[in-house]
Amino acid sequence: MSHCSVDILTGFLGSGKTTLLKDVLEGRLRDEKVAVVMNEIGDVGIDGRTITGLDYVENMVELNSGCICCTIDDYRFDLAINELREAVDPTLIIIESTGLAEPEPIVYRLAQSGLALDAVICVVDALNIDEAMRQSSVVKRQIAAADFLVVSKTDLVDSRRLASVVRKVKRINRRALVLECERGRVGSNILFGTAPRHYRDSAADGDRQHSGHLGVDGMQTYTYRADGRLDQRRFERFLSRLPSAIYRAKGFVRFPGNDWACLFNFTCGRYELNWIKLTEAAGQTQAVFIGKNVAELEPKLRAGLDGCVADET
Repeated sequence: MSHCSVDILTGFLGSGKTTLLKDVLEGRLRDEKVAVVMNEIGDVGIDGRTITGLDYVENMVELNSGCICCTIDDYRFDLAINELREAVDPTLIIIESTGLAEPEPIVYRLAQSGLALDAVICVVDALNIDEAMRQSSVVKRQIAAADFLVVSKTDLVDSRRLASVVRKVKRINRRALVLECERGRVGSNILFGTAPRHYRDSAADGDRQHSGHLGVDGMQTYTYRADGRLDQRRFERFLSRLPSAIYRAKGFVRFPGNDWACLFNFTCGRYELNWIKLTEAAGQTQAVFIGKNVAELEPKLRAGLDGCVADET
């Protein structure tokens, strides 16, 4: 099986998670091999029926009659994920949790299963966030765990109310990138795990280091390639110090003394390393960085990465 990204889509009841998911599956993810895991409380998966109506979703598993964060140790989770990977070998798995679920136990379960987390995406209802917070303390925990905060139903509130909601979520989570969403539509391609490849491919191929403007969402990309291997400690320090304007970074890195390649993923200040076997580009580092003003940051990024190159003499 090939490596696949895993995204967790969370948010309180009625926030618009399924509407967002349906929109991206119909649009930006339409040509991807996407597998969906949905969790609902109840015996009938209404949201699941909505998603399975889309003929370009490769497969979907529903976990009903319980909250995924409460039943996460149940063998059904691992079984569902393994069956999906064996059946369709997806490039992306999206887990949509019930509105009452906490993301952190799901993140932990993914790590225990050997799966790499791409991002936690939390949908926040601009119209009803105050009432949601009064109903359940889980709302703040969902917001706090997110890499991307999608403020939904912006067409139902005025500009003052929207600004207030954005300030509120930023007080809870200063690390996450906040995006606005109207009727399930987000004006950026950056959310899901295939984004780095799409941004990289949309920029012109060319020199060893190249940056490009990427259209309507104002994002830029910088691609770095280098022969040889990087020092792991220096590279992790580099990732931990990336500017806040870098929202995503992903790529393959080789470290001295290790026959496996490292697939690294950086999302809004959080990063992780995963080990995989590669048959091509055996000694080459390849990385793409996505964010705002990346062209201005390019010299700093290049110098930082060049400084990570290991002395293997």
